[in-house]
Amino acid sequence: MSKNKVNETEIWGMPCAVDHKNKRVYLKCESAITAMGIGALVEKYYPGYKGHLVSLNRLSEIRDSLETVQ
Repeated sequence: MSKNKVNETEIWGMPCAVDHKNKRVYLKCESAITAMGIGALVEKYYPGYKGHLVSLNRLSEIRDSLETVQ
């Protein structure tokens, strides 16, 4: 976990899930303006990870699959 990040369930109030194995951060974002900055936001909290925008349903599925892996 990055030193800048404490809670792996949200970044800046946006729900997220972090897949450390594949270095991916999945986020639910409702603002087009915020979505444009997702890459920089992910890079700040998780250097080397790639950000992906997903629906809330897909985020729930990803969280469930990550919990079963761990």
